[in-house]
Amino acid sequence: MTADVNSIQDALQRATLQDQTTEGPPKTAQAKKKPCFRFLDLPTEIRLQIYSFVLFTPRRRRALRTTGSVGASSKNKPVASLVDRMSLFLVSRRVHGEASHLFYSAQTFRLFPIQDYSRFPTVRALPRRYLPSVATIELILGSSWTAPPPSWTVNRSLGLEDMACARTLKVFVQCDPSHPVFEGFRVSRDYYTQFAGELMQQILARLPNLVQVEFDGYPSVQRKGALMTRLLGETRAARKKILWGPERGWSNLSDDDVVEDVDELVPYGQGNGHSQTVTVMAS
Repeated sequence: MTADVNSIQDALQRATLQDQTTEGPPKTAQAKKKPCFRFLDLPTEIRLQIYSFVLFTPRRRRALRTTGSVGASSKNKPVASLVDRMSLFLVSRRVHGEASHLFYSAQTFRLFPIQDYSRFPTVRALPRRYLPSVATIELILGSSWTAPPPSWTVNRSLGLEDMACARTLKVFVQCDPSHPVFEGFRVSRDYYTQFAGELMQQILARLPNLVQVEFDGYPSVQRKGALMTRLLGETRAARKKILWGPERGWSNLSDDDVVEDVDELVPYGQGNGHSQTVTVMAS
């Protein structure tokens, strides 16, 4: 028994000596580390371009349209998958701040939902920490013109006061219920015009740094109609710049502004024996 114990001890000692002789040189603190790429040392413009590639490059060849079919918000860029976006946002606090500001400032967010199956969040659904990054918002009018939803209210929960970067309000008009074609279906001729005008007034009053309002609409909407007249009046009263969107084709001298009243036709050229008239265009 004693011989067996001694043989085991001798074997362990030999194994320990062999392990010590086969060990390499001890590691030192001065061992060279593999160099890493310092992404945050890149210029801001290049970093933002990289963020844009990550956030707005979907994996699908044909990205699903989740932004609806009405207004400027329906033309938002297709976004990358949630996994890709979250992977970028979670890199670091600084990357999150830069990338999230780019993401929310590049999108057009609706103030209120409409029934066009858009899955893009409205302003009220956004986390409040991202509201200061929103630069463009959209108000789509004409939907539910007989009974606007109760959620279409302007209050503190909408967060307009927090949108310090919001410079552009886009207004898209689907229809004008004051037109005679709606007679017999509407509540009254001025019901929706009054509702939309008060809504517009409250929105303009709560946006702290708004600069301009862009109007657009479907071809049936006339710029001289009651609804557009009220909206333009509220915009001018708030001293905001007026722009025209691409779909309706309005300009400072639009076709639907032609004055057709004979009393407003101004004669000219009477001295040369010709009976000519020019049509006064609204400015």
